[in-house]
Amino acid sequence: MGDEWKIDLKIPDVGTMITLFATAVCSVILSAAEIAYTMMWITSAYERNGKDFFIDLLNAKALTWTAEYIVVAGSLLLVSSIIFLISMAVSLYELNALAKRDDRKTHTRVIFGLFAIGLVLLFLALISAIILRYL
Repeated sequence: MGDEWKIDLKIPDVGTMITLFATAVCSVILSAAEIAYTMMWITSAYERNGKDFFIDLLNAKALTWTAEYIVVAGSLLLVSSIIFLISMAVSLYELNALAKRDDRKTHTRVIFGLFAIGLVLLFLALISAIILRYL
């Protein structure tokens, strides 16, 4: 008799959907910015140093300051970018699964863990760039 007024609405968790979408958008923006910034570094170093710059990048014995800067900070930025892209893909997958079935649990700890690892690598890339530049 108490269940006659109960209404069962099949609405997914809107808060989780907004969080997953915001994480995906932030991840793709950070990833695209990191890739563009790394390519800008390489292009400006090539314009300044000429064709010999790519030989410096390949020759590990005779790395100039600019080549060290590009190799260390650029590698960290590109790895961080890859992790951000993985975070975006997992977030969009979970968002799609949540929209299809409302009883499914999302793996938000995995998504936020990947996002945090990407931020830590971004921080390390910026710190290494500062250290290589001024020390």
